[in-house]
Amino acid sequence: MRAQLNLPSLGVALLLVTAAVGLSLTVAQGAFAGAEREPVRSHAANALADRLVAADGPLAKRENVLDGDELDALNASQLRAAFPVVGNRTVAVRLDDRTLARTGAVSNPTTVRRVVLVANTTTRTLAPALSTGELTIPRRTGRVTVRIDPPTGTTVRAVRVNDRTVLLNDSGLRGTFSIRASRWATTTLRFDADGPLPAGSVRVTYRVERTTKGVLVVAVDA
Repeated sequence: MRAQLNLPSLGVALLLVTAAVGLSLTVAQGAFAGAEREPVRSHAANALADRLVAADGPLAKRENVLDGDELDALNASQLRAAFPVVGNRTVAVRLDDRTLARTGAVSNPTTVRRVVLVANTTTRTLAPALSTGELTIPRRTGRVTVRIDPPTGTTVRAVRVNDRTVLLNDSGLRGTFSIRASRWATTTLRFDADGPLPAGSVRVTYRVERTTKGVLVVAVDA
């Protein structure tokens, strides 16, 4: 009789043990799958971040310096097209607290960060009277565009950038020219003219770059 009474208890105990083993296996399998996914996501996140800040990357002006206009235009389709590493993954890219692009809802991502500079450029034009034939650009720039249209009776034969002659024509210079300058030194343009150069005779256009520091955040989910 006692043995018969213990049979139900034994059955319940076996059922509990079986359930516990099954739950442990499920948890272990889940943990193992998560451990497998994490290195894959980490690799994808680091690869995408490295490509975003690379000097030849589609969003970069140079290494670790990103083009502000390109960042503003970035969207999910461009992110997938420009960076094959994204594939079908769910990815979000942020600059500080601003989301630049995401390919879906990111709930449990692997996240990497890169300190970057964001470059924004503006175009400025100067067209003053050049009583001394000399013009110093107030901001350093890598290239300037010069339009020369002197008045009747004035011939501009040469243009110098600092101490370097960049344009020369004894018959006279007239038209629009692109001149390389140095971003590391102040640019002074000197115009070799045999007459007056009133306002508008020389028009100089240049681009000014301003950079701000930021943190690029790349989050990769499944």
